[in-house]
Amino acid sequence: MISPAKRLCSSSSSLLIKHQWHPIVDDDYIRLPNLQSMIVARIKDHRLTSDILQSINNIYPWPNSLKHVKRLYRNDNHLDILLYPSSFLTTMEKDQFEKYFENETRIINIPENPCLLRWQHDICINQHWPNLAFRENKILEQSQLNKDLTEQDEIILDLLQKIQENDKESHYAIIVDNEKQIPLVGSRDYRHEHPLQHSTMVAIDLLAANPIYSRENLLKKFIEKKDKKAYLLNGCSIYLTHEPCIMCAMALLHSRISTVYYLNKNSHIGALGSRYKLHTLKKTNHRFTVYHLEQINSDNALNT
Repeated sequence: MISPAKRLCSSSSSLLIKHQWHPIVDDDYIRLPNLQSMIVARIKDHRLTSDILQSINNIYPWPNSLKHVKRLYRNDNHLDILLYPSSFLTTMEKDQFEKYFENETRIINIPENPCLLRWQHDICINQHWPNLAFRENKILEQSQLNKDLTEQDEIILDLLQKIQENDKESHYAIIVDNEKQIPLVGSRDYRHEHPLQHSTMVAIDLLAANPIYSRENLLKKFIEKKDKKAYLLNGCSIYLTHEPCIMCAMALLHSRISTVYYLNKNSHIGALGSRYKLHTLKKTNHRFTVYHLEQINSDNALNT
């Protein structure tokens, strides 16, 4: 049997096509930290470093917000020091400066916030200031990587295709129990009949203790009847043919969904990657992971 992922590929391509789940993450993980310009000077006599630090701290005490940046950097026989921001108005007296430092200063950039990932740190130390504190979080690093489809994923994608039947344009959803690795409900979109009955909302309703939509579970002919999980979806994942809107994304958040997988982006109202990243908001009371199915060629597959 041809895998669902392969059926989603374009048959006209001569390359070996593969699909992987691409994580939709906070923008803080896909861009460099904001940078701040600083004046750097080179110390003449290393033995005076303690006196220099005391003098500089009287002018510009090193802020706690920059504790991830080490003020001194030793390179071979040279010792450089970050003095103060380039926009700082109170500078050192000329005679004192000439006593401690070589004539030339330069401007460099430092990250205003700590680097979160190894690639950010590597760029910052190579292109900006080499002496930055960094503690690698291997779990966080792993969460940024694409992941291959599992056998469970293939089964669910196959079920999605089966319940779609001849209606490829509508939106569909399947909720899965992660622990038991079984699909619980399948739903489709009814927004043409009611503006709130998106496939995600219908799927959540089907698992609710007291459903209100009275819609059919599209998986009932493929799976055994399962017990209700009540409203909360702790330990569940949802597979969607389309990226959910804000309403559906908030419903998933309040339902305590564990993971969201979707196949097609929604450039107009997508709330989990395309227009917004609701799942990354820091003030929400629940966080969940989101993946989008992406096509890669054989060359990319070897590099993941």
